[in-house]
Amino acid sequence: MRARAAERLLPDTALIGLEGVAAARRRLTTRDAVRARHGRLARHQIPWLLQHSAWTAQRFAEADLPPERWWQLPPVGKGEMMAHFDALNTVGVRLEEVLALAHEAEDTRDFTGTLTTAAGEVGVGLSTGTSGARGAFLVDREDRLRWAGTVLAALLRPFPWSLRTPQRVAFFLRADGTLYRTAASSRVQIDFHDILRPIEQLAAALTATDPTLVVGPPSVLRAVLEAGARARPEKVVSVAEVLEDGTRSVLEHGFEAPVVQIYQATEGMLGLPCAAGELHLAEEHVHVETEPLGGGLVRPVLTDLRRRAQPVIRHRLDDVLDLAPDCSCGSATRRIRRIIGRQDDALELPGPGGAQITIWPDFVRGALSDVPGLEEYRVLQTGPAMLRVETAPSSERIRAEVRERIGRALRRQGVLWDLVTIDEHAWRPAPAGTKLRRVLRTGR
Repeated sequence: MRARAAERLLPDTALIGLEGVAAARRRLTTRDAVRARHGRLARHQIPWLLQHSAWTAQRFAEADLPPERWWQLPPVGKGEMMAHFDALNTVGVRLEEVLALAHEAEDTRDFTGTLTTAAGEVGVGLSTGTSGARGAFLVDREDRLRWAGTVLAALLRPFPWSLRTPQRVAFFLRADGTLYRTAASSRVQIDFHDILRPIEQLAAALTATDPTLVVGPPSVLRAVLEAGARARPEKVVSVAEVLEDGTRSVLEHGFEAPVVQIYQATEGMLGLPCAAGELHLAEEHVHVETEPLGGGLVRPVLTDLRRRAQPVIRHRLDDVLDLAPDCSCGSATRRIRRIIGRQDDALELPGPGGAQITIWPDFVRGALSDVPGLEEYRVLQTGPAMLRVETAPSSERIRAEVRERIGRALRRQGVLWDLVTIDEHAWRPAPAGTKLRRVLRTGR
């Protein structure tokens, strides 16, 4: 508690720097060290949340659990979090206030607004995360500054020595906001590029600024390159979408820079790149339980052991992950081999004996990753045994090859392919600012 009070007295840049240096120095080289850190953080976080978050206290009471057994609390999802938003948050704001400010920002394209609360100014926003489900989020000053320090330490290595050279960061995002602007300082310039603008304007802006770091959804960054952007950043950061192998190669070649990923959702900062450039779960401050889904894939259940304005205690994500136990960097935080996609987007197709066969989005992406001449595609399940397949180009040769690849891959998984109807169409680009999801299930 004394540490939190002291933090409120520090200037923003000082707290960002302290957080960044602490993150850069922290070494969790064993799983025991990870568990010990979680225990230390939880001893302060959980009792505080029980006093300040009515819904969190209600969940513990209904489960008849003491604070020290927080990890046994039944999980909840984003829908429940939004339904109980007013009683969940600890700064006394109502969901309708958050949504009103967030929608106003979307309309005016001014994302600097905040809500005034007894706890100070609170930033708000709407997020789709990788799951695609709309959610509102809150961040207070401490949350913002901790986020900025942690992210800067992960992206600008070695931190803080990298700041001897002024850094210029180009964000290509649908929504700007106080969270991203927090990282700005005399040594870090932030340029926000609204991805609702024409792609040619974005390409020209990137060429003109030539940043040291480029951050954005991979599909947008690829389109900016293809529109003629010329920049030589030191690093490219993929956010908001699943990073496909083909797109990674295009970005690495076009920018002549390594590509790393950040994994973030309404529930907070979930994954950051390590010194080796691999994506890891942010287990320095987030406890992640994994629920097995078969085939080595898991669904995460999160507890953020530091975030307070909008508590995240035992929240189940819809995302499907493929995790690895180790990494060449030496960290014991688990490496994310791949973000497979949303569980709700998995195809459910007919199998033998009336069974339903689950096909994960990443499996379909893999089947179509190297089709000669295929530039864009989307596979949608529109009914129990119906697939809509969009391709660009939409020539007969491309359609036939895509159809054959999908059929071969699904038959290997046990799908009764003869029962599946394929509806073929030309590729329809998603509206500007919309997350690219190549595989999804719209028919239930």
